[in-house]
Parts: sequence; C-alpha cells; structure tokens
Amino acid sequence: MVGVSDPAENVEAFTEELADGYVTLEYEPIGGGQMRIAAYANGDVLESGEYSTKIFGSATLRGQFLNSVESSIEGRSGVDAGEIRNELKEWFAAMNEVDREEQADKFLPGEIQRIIDGTQYPVEIHGGETTTWKVELTYAGRTGELEFEASEMVGNGAGTLQEKIANQFFELIEIEKEDWEAIRERWHENSEVVNVVEETASDAIADRVLSKLGNTLKPVGDREDMGNDVAAAWYDPENTTVYDDAPEDAPIVWVQDDFLVDQLEAAGKKLEYKGQLIKNLIDRGDIHGSRVRRKWAWDSYTKVYPFEPDALGVTPDDVGGRDDPNHSEVSA
Repeated sequence: MVGVSDPAENVEAFTEELADGYVTLEYEPIGGGQMRIAAYANGDVLESGEYSTKIFGSATLRGQFLNSVESSIEGRSGVDAGEIRNELKEWFAAMNEVDREEQADKFLPGEIQRIIDGTQYPVEIHGGETTTWKVELTYAGRTGELEFEASEMVGNGAGTLQEKIANQFFELIEIEKEDWEAIRERWHENSEVVNVVEETASDAIADRVLSKLGNTLKPVGDREDMGNDVAAAWYDPENTTVYDDAPEDAPIVWVQDDFLVDQLEAAGKKLEYKGQLIKNLIDRGDIHGSRVRRKWAWDSYTKVYPFEPDALGVTPDDVGGRDDPNHSEVSA
C-alpha cells in the first residue's frame, strides 16, 4: 500500500509495491504541480521521470508511463507485462479518486505540507475597505502571524509568502505558483470572517478634518466678523444668503477656504486631496455643496464652504464675536 509520510518527519517520498512485490513504485512531490515517479523491478529502473500531477487524470500522460513500463518488462520470464500494466492503470485511477484533502497531503512537497499543517485554523478574515487574511503559523520552530491583503490573496502570492516566511521565520524556501494555490485553497476552506470594518479610509480622513475644523474654528454671528480671522466661520441660522444647494431656512456654517486647507494639512493630507475630500463631504451630507465665492463687506471675494452645523459640532450657543475657538465635541 501507499506509504504516507509523517509531516513531522522530513520524509517526502512515498512507495508502493505492486504485482506481489515484483514492481516497486516511488513517487515524490517536487513542487510546482510536478511529481517524480519511478518504477523498479528487482532493482532495475523500468521508468523514471518528472510528471505533472495531472498524470493521474490524464490518459495521455498516464499512457506514456504505462507504455514505457510495459516495454521494459516484456520478454522477462515468469512475468506478465499486460497484467502489470493493468495493475498500474488501476493504481493511477485510484490515485485520481483520492479525496482532495488527502490528495494535497500526498501531492505536495514536504515544506509546503508543513506550512499547511503548521497553520492555526480557522484563518481569520478581517473585512473592510482593504480586507486582510491573518494567518497564525508555526514553522521552523517559531510561531508568527502572517497578514495578506486581498490583492495578495487573489494574485500569485508565492513570492509574497516566501518573503513573509523569510521575515518571520528566517527560512529561505521556494514556493511555486501551484503550491501557493494549494496553500491558499486550504486556508480559504478553513477560514472565518471575524469582523467587518465599515469605515473607509476616506471616511476616516473626513472625520479627522471635521474634528480639527470643529475644535479650532471661531463661530461668529455676523458675517462681517469673518474678516478679522481666517478661522472665523459665520453661523447663518436660516440660510439668509439663499444658498440654492441647501434647504430653505437651513442653518449653515460658512467656513473659509484657507482655513479648510490649513486643517486638511494638519490632518496629514496634501492640498491635492482637497477635491476628493469635498466630494466625500458632499456625499456624506456634511456640506451642502461645493465652494462658492462671495464678496462680503470686509474685503474682496472670499472663498467659502457651506457646512452643515452638526458636522462641525456647532450650535447657536457657540456663536459669538469672541476670539476663542469652538470647543464643541465632534465625533471623530
């Protein structure tokens, strides 16, 4: 019968005896979807070569091996080459029907099998704008956590896995594309979604900018007071400017463009991101529309944005002509 190696031992070759022990088969996974298969009789090599693991289901590949073995046996006394061919054919058919998980054990190199066996299941999936797979792995006497983003999981992650193993376990190994697919399949079959984060990176940035705006702007009750400080923001309680993109009589906090840029940069984003930020804020309902240019008495045209007061944590009680910044709490 087929000899199944213990992954804890560094044994990767399997053997089986056929024809009452006259023929010995040896097969050894060598990675990349390849297997070394050899047939011996009384110490003589009947056939030996490297084959795709598809040989077990491919009549053409299987036929090449069987023809070679039969040709090598023909003419030997006391041996029926045809019967041995049929027995080998049945062995190939049985191998082709092996359960998928058991097949992975037999058809993968020892190093790859040790990665599969050393994984702590289930593999954790953390959903979000960038979904990640977290794999706890014991390998080469050490235990560590490997993290893969979705782009690494759906692509050919063989090189990525090699690099992560080198970083975590200080081992340099070769992983072929087919080996990576076998590992990924086992991880996927034994995975679990543990959490899903709904907030996107753009939402996080928008919240950060709103928090900085809300905590540092100076709400004023008279738009003329905006000329005294770039941080001054006019609280218009009833849309007296008749801004079309805001509901009639809706309160608006008019924030100066220069001050918005200051807080965007304070949040760690460059000016080039402002257009994306404004689009996100409009989509979320934090501002009523895009920037407008208004000419109010203190100066020439000023660029301002019509914010929803709740987005900035501004209430009528915060409004005044004072120099102190607004300290209303804003959800971050």
